[in-house]
Amino acid sequence: MKSFSYFMPTKILCGKDVIINNADLLKSFGKKAFIITGKASSKKNGSLKDLTKALEKQNIEYVIFDEVEENPSMEMVEKAASIGKSEKVDFIIGLGGGSSLDSAKGIGVLIKNKEAKKRIYFWQKNLSLLKL
Repeated sequence: MKSFSYFMPTKILCGKDVIINNADLLKSFGKKAFIITGKASSKKNGSLKDLTKALEKQNIEYVIFDEVEENPSMEMVEKAASIGKSEKVDFIIGLGGGSSLDSAKGIGVLIKNKEAKKRIYFWQKNLSLLKL
């Protein structure tokens, strides 16, 4: 294997009212956000409201896609990517658990890479690879 270097800085913010207290950080990402979340939990626990309030505070437009299902399908990812493209979103926020976060990553790949082929291959048990 060829040698390589990998660097991925991560900033983690924690605490009460962390989203609204750090809303100014959102401006650096763009002017229109695409929120990817599930159907219920982010609404019930208030995190969606906190996020939209922070975006509004910064005058950032947003589109909410709240159809993420458990074990997301490629069709759902494609549907969301199509919406994101038509809405001309600048950045994506995955809100919720693993399905929302994984979906947000796949949606981002399809939005950003116009040439991406929308085929998915399953390998082993639950491991999936997006072939571009």
